[in-house]
Amino acid sequence: MNFSQKLGIFCLIVITVVYVYFSFFGKDGFKINRSGQKYQTETDINTGNNSGMDEPDKKEKHEIKTVKIFVTDTKGNMRSVNRKCDTAAEKSCFAFAIKELIAAPSDWEKSKGLSSEIPAGTKILSVREGANNILIDLSPAFESGGGAESTYIRIHQLIKTALANTKQPVYLYINGKQADVIGGEGIMIKQPLSEKSLDD
Repeated sequence: MNFSQKLGIFCLIVITVVYVYFSFFGKDGFKINRSGQKYQTETDINTGNNSGMDEPDKKEKHEIKTVKIFVTDTKGNMRSVNRKCDTAAEKSCFAFAIKELIAAPSDWEKSKGLSSEIPAGTKILSVREGANNILIDLSPAFESGGGAESTYIRIHQLIKTALANTKQPVYLYINGKQADVIGGEGIMIKQPLSEKSLDD
């Protein structure tokens, strides 16, 4: 083996040693973990899967529930229609049902001959849901106008809507006071609301 061959082999060995050193023992290369903990890898950083990093906030649970409200048809019969309650947008599907009842019927429902006896100026002052009961407080407009028959129907609409959407006792208030008598005709209501609330 001549001198040139020996020099070539020597250079090759030096290059190999330098490559191995910087690949495994250099500043950014192999590290010994004395604590026993897994080092964070580049993949972990990019995907956020490292256990030491904060996980992204989970999206709020999204669920669609069906609630029922009651309106009347052209013959004066009580009819139920459905509304979709988005639990991510509404704090309470019961309160949502009452809100939809006060606003009903929709334009499409009107085109099908459905109507409501609840006066247009009625406002929801509050819907308070406790552990043992629910209180619905409506504005005085709820008991105004329309005569005795209209008042009976609107109360039935409210009662049937309430009973369809909760099993808790529900009480009706008008302007902050429990409504034991409704309207100028003095219609008596037995509370909590039930199918027998208007029975004599």
